[in-house]
Amino acid sequence: MAKATAAFPPTTHPTVPLRWLMQQHPELSPVFYLDLWPVAAPLIFVIDPIGATQITVENPLPKHSNIQAYLDPVIGYKNLVSMEGKEWKMWRGIFNPGFSSAHLMSLVGLMVDRTVIFTKILEEYAAKETVFELENAAAKLIIDIMGGVVLDTPLRAQTSDNELVRAFHDQLKWIPRPNEMNPFRKYSPWKFIDSRTNAGIMSRYLGKVLEERFAARRQDEKTHRSSKRAKPIIDLALDTYLRETQQSGTATLPASFKRVAIAQFKTFLFAGYDTTSSTACFIIHLLNQNPEALEKVCQEHDQVFGSDTAKAAQAISDDHFLLNQLPYTTAVLKEVLRLRPPASTARQGQRDVFIELDGKRYPTEGFLVWPATYPLHRRPDIWPHADEFIPERFLVKEGDPLFPVKGAWRPFEQGPRNCIGQELVYIELKIFMVLTLRSFDIRAAYEERDRLTGKDNSALTVDGDRAYQTLVVTAKPSGGYPAKVTKRLR
Repeated sequence: MAKATAAFPPTTHPTVPLRWLMQQHPELSPVFYLDLWPVAAPLIFVIDPIGATQITVENPLPKHSNIQAYLDPVIGYKNLVSMEGKEWKMWRGIFNPGFSSAHLMSLVGLMVDRTVIFTKILEEYAAKETVFELENAAAKLIIDIMGGVVLDTPLRAQTSDNELVRAFHDQLKWIPRPNEMNPFRKYSPWKFIDSRTNAGIMSRYLGKVLEERFAARRQDEKTHRSSKRAKPIIDLALDTYLRETQQSGTATLPASFKRVAIAQFKTFLFAGYDTTSSTACFIIHLLNQNPEALEKVCQEHDQVFGSDTAKAAQAISDDHFLLNQLPYTTAVLKEVLRLRPPASTARQGQRDVFIELDGKRYPTEGFLVWPATYPLHRRPDIWPHADEFIPERFLVKEGDPLFPVKGAWRPFEQGPRNCIGQELVYIELKIFMVLTLRSFDIRAAYEERDRLTGKDNSALTVDGDRAYQTLVVTAKPSGGYPAKVTKRLR
């Protein structure tokens, strides 16, 4: 594994060398063990759709304790990522209604408004002709969207400073790095001081917002006033919680709900900030590398929303369900997520759970079981032309050679522990694509940033691409995807 890692830039996401390892050693089974003691827990890599389905769908293994240790600096305990058993089932059920496709469609207008702000920021960058980090700009957009759809709170991350966003961003630096060996960083007293301070800021901010939401609800109930505005996700979750715990008449916000709700919002903020924003960058990058696909997307948007791009935002706001009439756009999204999956899962092996594949039984007890999405998404025996960008593979009918193998596409994972926010991701990114692709030409600017900084990083590539996936909390584009933007002439 050390040899595989050495073949790539030091910041490369660890699943990329894993694919190289399989290419160099075709004798490896798609389920294999790797002992990294004493650096890390012993691993089982599962790079097979049948094996991955067994431990996530058919006999779901619990999340590995490393996940909680990894995420604790940012989101703390009692979150949907690391909860297990009845507790997880209860809280997943409480938050499910808010993340249903039907409810999220009622919040599309809010998402459009936040994305329009993003397009205005792009116009400013175009006018200045400056290099900027697209990933950071997209992350602020997603934070603004999450503040609105979850809490009905204007965080204004794109246009101003916000103490919640500032504390959240500062906290990210204490997420453990892979196989962290530097004791001065790992055990730094500043880590614990910073983490406690930032956690306090975030919890107080979110606690205040929740109390204000609850007070507003109580006032509406007293005056029998009903709002025509769509409810934020937190309101639906509170409705479900109060109904299921038989506390509908309570005059105060239940402390148990408040504590878990704070952790969940930090979880949603973390997931959107780190995964959706990265996918937005890779949409731009891969479409630039495949101009025929970009042209097809733009043609589809012309057909659905009209050729006047200035009217697209209003068209979506007037008829949210136009977003459901974008089959090629959706296929592009899925293909981007296949080639650049933002995250994966890690499960805890159990004594009585075996992975059965090709007549062999692989014990899982004592191992971190990792269904590695990146190499699975690029297995040439499962995905024809695996390294090529072919959105049509998600449009063809079953029986076509391109048709995806069952269980092989899993950027949101599968089974009961799949990503609760995947429908939100689709809606956010479709809006992002409709409002940017026809209006702006956004291009990677790695070489220009090298000139500006005086650092030649041209050798840092994966398969000749500067925009490789790097592990910065999750799989992000290297260097934050430095970019320049111009107004597109069509």
